[in-house]
Amino acid sequence: MKRIRSLGALGLLATCLSGGSAFAQWTGAACGWGADDCNRCVPDAAAAVNGLRDHGDVLGFHPIGDPVTLFNHWQGIQRLPGAGGRYLAVSHSGTTKAFTVVEMGSRNTEGARFRSNRLEPNVSYPATSPSGSDRAITDAWFWDMSYTHAGGMQASGNLLAVPLESSPSGENGRVVFYDMATPWSPVRLPVSQWGQTSAVGTASLAKLSDGRFLLIIGRANANNLEFYRSMGGDLRSADAGFVPLDNWNEGELRSAIGDSEFGNYQNLDLVTQCDGTLFLAGTHLNSANGEDWIDLFRLTEEYGQAVITKVAKKHLYCGYPSPGYDTGTNRQCNLDAAGGVYVDPWGQLIVYGTEHDNDGPGASVKMMEFRATFPNPGCDSDINRAFVELYDDSDFSDRGLMIDYPDYGKESYSNFSYIEGFNDKTSAVRYCLPYGWRARLYEHANFGGGYRELSGRGSVNLNNASFGDKTSSMRFVYLGY
Repeated sequence: MKRIRSLGALGLLATCLSGGSAFAQWTGAACGWGADDCNRCVPDAAAAVNGLRDHGDVLGFHPIGDPVTLFNHWQGIQRLPGAGGRYLAVSHSGTTKAFTVVEMGSRNTEGARFRSNRLEPNVSYPATSPSGSDRAITDAWFWDMSYTHAGGMQASGNLLAVPLESSPSGENGRVVFYDMATPWSPVRLPVSQWGQTSAVGTASLAKLSDGRFLLIIGRANANNLEFYRSMGGDLRSADAGFVPLDNWNEGELRSAIGDSEFGNYQNLDLVTQCDGTLFLAGTHLNSANGEDWIDLFRLTEEYGQAVITKVAKKHLYCGYPSPGYDTGTNRQCNLDAAGGVYVDPWGQLIVYGTEHDNDGPGASVKMMEFRATFPNPGCDSDINRAFVELYDDSDFSDRGLMIDYPDYGKESYSNFSYIEGFNDKTSAVRYCLPYGWRARLYEHANFGGGYRELSGRGSVNLNNASFGDKTSSMRFVYLGY
C-alpha cells in the first residue's frame, strides 16, 4: 500500500469533515462550451493530442508597450470562452502585472479555431503582420502585491487562475483569481491560495463533478505539484477558500506509453474528458534539442492521493515554413514561453503558443494555433467551413498549406510560386467539402493544364494518384450536383 503522505491525510480528513467523497475530488464536471465556470469536455483526450496537426497555423497580435524581452518573456496564454471566444489572457514576467487581455477582433465569435490572421497576397507568412484589430486592449495589475512574475494560467469558464511569484520581500507565491465574464474588464476575486514555497509557476483549475474546484499549483518547473480542493462551489464568494489534498513529485510519475519523462513545464492545464476523467496537458521546450512538445497525463487517485500517468505526447513544430526553421524570425512560437490549451464548442482540443519575446512583423507578438487534422466540424455541409490542406510529404507530414474557404481570397492561390514556395511541392492532401462543391488542383499556374478534382471528405496520397509534386494552383468550384 502506498504510504499516506501528510497532505493526503489532511485532504481525506477535510473531505470527511465537509461531507464530500474522495472519488469526486478526482472527477471532472463534463460541461458544454460557454459554461460560466467550467470548460467544454473532450470525448477522448489522448486521441485529441495524438490527432493534432504537428505544424500550426501562424497568428499574432499587437501588444501595448509591454516590456517583454529576452529575460522578461511571455509566460502563459489562455483563450477565454466569454464574449464569443475571441479574447485571450496572456501573462509575462518582469512587472507587477497579472496578465494582458488581447482582443482578436478580426476572428470569429462562435468559439471555433481562429485560423491564420497573417495572410496577404505575395507576402510570406513570417513577414506578414497580424490584423490591426487583433491587439492588446487592457492589463490586469496587482498593485497591492509585490510579485514580478505571473506564470502559466488556466481559465475554467469565466474564472481565471493566475500564479504569482518572485516577491522581492521573499513571500511565498500565490494564486489569484479573476472573473473574466466581460474579458475587457477583468474583476479580481477575493479568493486566493498561497503556495507552500516561493515558487508558484503554474496554476491548473477545473470544476469537479460535485461542483467544487480542483486547483493544482506547480512549483519551479512544475516538477513538484500541490493539490487543493475548494471548500465550496462558488469562487466568487467572499468566504471562498481551498483545503490541501496532496503533494506530488515527478519521481512518482507512471507511464502507459513507455516514456517516463516529466518535463519542465511552463504551463499545465487540466482537461476534462466527457466521462469525467481528468487529464493534465503540459507544454514545454526540450532544452537538449530545441523541440516543442505537448505531453498528456491522466490524473487518478489511490487512497486519496494523486496518481499521474503519462498517456500521450506530441512533437509540435513552432518553426515556419518547416522543421529546421525554428530560430530567429521563422520561430513563430516557443513552448518554453506562453502555451495553453482550449476546447472548442465541438470538443476539439486546440493548443496555443506564443513566441518568447516580441520580434514579430510590425512589432507584433507571434503565435501559433495547433488544431486537429480535420479541424472544421460541419465542413461537409457548410461551404464556409470547407478546407483543403496540402502537404509537402506523401505521408501527411512536414509543412503544409492550409486553405480555408473563407480565406480563399486572401492569398494568391492562382500561383503557388507566390505562396511559401509551394509550387510543385504537394504530395498529399486532406479536404472536406459540402455536396455540390469541388476543389481542383491544377498542374499549372492560373488554373491551367490537367487537374485533380476533390469532393466530399478524404485524404489522398497524390504520389499514388499520379499527381505528386504537380500542383501549381487551386480553386473551389461549385457544380451543384
